[in-house]
Parts: sequence; structure tokens; C-alpha cells
Amino acid sequence: MQKQSDTSAGHTSKFGPKLGVMSAMTLVLLLLGQQAFAAEWRTTEVQWLYGNAYREPFNPDDVSKGIITLQQAAGYKSGRYFFFVDALQSNGRDQHATEAYAEGYGSLSLSRLMGIPFSSRWVRDINLTAGLNYGYKSYPDYGVNPRVLLAGVTIDFNLPAFSFFNLDVLAYVDRGRFDGRDNGCHAETYQLTPAWKLPFSIGRAKFSFEGFADFIGKHGDCGRQILAQPQLRWDVGHHFNAGDKVYLGLEYQYWHNKFGIEGLKESLPQALLVWQF
Repeated sequence: MQKQSDTSAGHTSKFGPKLGVMSAMTLVLLLLGQQAFAAEWRTTEVQWLYGNAYREPFNPDDVSKGIITLQQAAGYKSGRYFFFVDALQSNGRDQHATEAYAEGYGSLSLSRLMGIPFSSRWVRDINLTAGLNYGYKSYPDYGVNPRVLLAGVTIDFNLPAFSFFNLDVLAYVDRGRFDGRDNGCHAETYQLTPAWKLPFSIGRAKFSFEGFADFIGKHGDCGRQILAQPQLRWDVGHHFNAGDKVYLGLEYQYWHNKFGIEGLKESLPQALLVWQF
């Protein structure tokens, strides 16, 4: 799924989610091969988000959450990788639950592997992509625990003014858990994910409009999902001779059929602070 936000039940140790996410991310990075560590470029950032209208299963109340995200993207000789790790803290309306969620993806560039650059006016490259989603939630009554494997292709488009515009076309293998049991969605479907970054300026101020949207097909007992997280960022550091370092902005989160649960919809703005290095 997303650059964001999900969740195992039956574990109360503070170390449980951290070790689980670390193991998942270690596996993804190992699958990328040693070339991943000889990066031609790398971007790392820490994000802080806050919203007060999150929705949870079997909970009629709006929930407030603070989210800290570590995110990195890098390119190497044969392709690129991307991962993020979310740490989430709910307020009392969600029993002060803590969550950890991670996604990791590795992509191999067909143009680089074959040594033949794409000459299409609109397509820059086509990549073979594999990914893993993993989540944990410390909750006394239930826990939504994403476990998803993905594989397919990523198309890099060549669009004017965009820093990038990509489309993932992936097979989606759901092995998630709910309250320690099969979530009823152990099945296969598809995931389509456009992701983009569009920088622009207004006077001396620099901004970017960026984000992604996941479109996940119906599978098992899970309904069709849409998860979108567009961000509007203002480059604050640019006004202090430290451009591309500190951003303020807003992220809007829309999740139709959250966790695949029919009728559970999340729609809220989130305050955003980003430190990039």
C-alpha cells in the first residue's frame, strides 16, 4: 500500500514492531543486491505528520495520530530502491495504540540491463519491480497486520515539468493478519500506483506537489481500495539559503474501504513537516 499507515495483535512488547519492521526491510534490501549500496544518487528524509480524523475498525470515534516517517530513495547502476518506515501513536480514542508500518521496493531498469535507451516521447524507462509491505499494531482488542508481496513493472513517464511520474502495475499477494488470524483476504489481485513530483514557484517561494495513489482490487473478503496521499510542500529553507532541506505543508489522506473493510472511509488533512538530507 502506501506511504502510510497500518499495523499484529497479541504482542505487547515495545520491541515487537521494531524488530518485525527491521527484519522486513533487511530482507528487501538484501534482495536488491550489493549494487544498491553503491548509489549514484540518494535522497533521505524524515517526515512528521499529525491529523485528528483517522478512522479505525469497530471504532465510531475520530482518532488523532502523530506519525514519524523515515523515507529513502536511491539509484544505482542497474536500477533503484525505495523504502519508508512509519511509527504511529494514537490518542486515547484508540487506546493510545502504537503502530509500525513499512514498505520497500526494488526496481531493475530494462534500458540499463539491455543497454538500449528508450526513445519513446512519453516513456523514459520500464523497470521490473518487487516489493514488500509489513505492519504491526499493539492493540489489546484487535490488530490489523498487513503482509503483502508485490511484483510487476514500473513505467517511468517523460512528462514536462515533472521531476518524475511513475506508474506501478503490480500483482498483489495478500497474506495479512487480523487479530492474529487470517484476515479473510488471503488472495491475489492487482495494485496500480501512480506516483509523482511536480515542482513549481510562486514569486520567490518554491513549492512541490507530490504523492501517490494506490488502487487495489477486490480479493477474498476485502473490498476494492483506494488510498491517496498527495502532499503540498513549501520549501522553507530556500528563504534561509538552505534550499531542499526543510519543508512545511499539508498532506491529504483519502482511504476508501480502509484495510479492505467495506464502508470504512478515511478522509482528512494532515500537518506536514519534512527534513531532507
